Amino acid sequence: MIKDLDPLDQEPAPVSVQSDELLAPVTAEQEGALKAAALMGLALAGFEAVVALLIGSVAVMAIAIDSFHDALTAGTTLVLAGRHRRLYRLAAVVVSVLIAFAFLWMIWIGFTRFGVGRIPSPWLMIAVAVISLAVNLISAWRLRVFSSGDDDVRWVWRQTRWDFAADLGVIVAALAISDFAQRWPDLAAGLLIAAFNIWGVWKLVRSMWEQEAGDLNSAGK
Repeated sequence: MIKDLDPLDQEPAPVSVQSDELLAPVTAEQEGALKAAALMGLALAGFEAVVALLIGSVAVMAIAIDSFHDALTAGTTLVLAGRHRRLYRLAAVVVSVLIAFAFLWMIWIGFTRFGVGRIPSPWLMIAVAVISLAVNLISAWRLRVFSSGDDDVRWVWRQTRWDFAADLGVIVAALAISDFAQRWPDLAAGLLIAAFNIWGVWKLVRSMWEQEAGDLNSAGK
């Protein structure tokens, strides 16, 4: 397998080069966790998006985009594990930037057309948030296998902490809607979830850029 990395002279590549340039292949436990996270995230995103459209909730649409991000993240890591580190970083950045644009789109339609003049059902919001919280807890528990090790893939597990905050934010917004009978708590929760996710995208892009620059500097020495 090592010789395949250096086909010109059929000499084994140095271990340090292989370690620096390629991500480590996932273990069986990690593969199972990634597959579960990708499938659960995709199913959850679809469910949340349908409910959000039915009740006109910006906050529920926000956690739907967040769940879709989780699914794409897990799927990207699963597909690119063991491949070139630079390719993985590029894919991670592209996915995150696309999700950031999805949140910006959600904010725009939330104030212009989506759900305007409607007050979403707070009880359906709570029900969806509780289901989302349960799914995210299961996913985070399985993804704990990435809590240590390669920094490039640890973000798969680290970003799950925001899922819990987003679900709790939807519950708080729903309770506020039931008290005030107004739409603004839903908009506020959606904006906060979007802001936290866009901030997370910025941190990820900056981290990936810094790691790539560090690798290039090390290679040039």
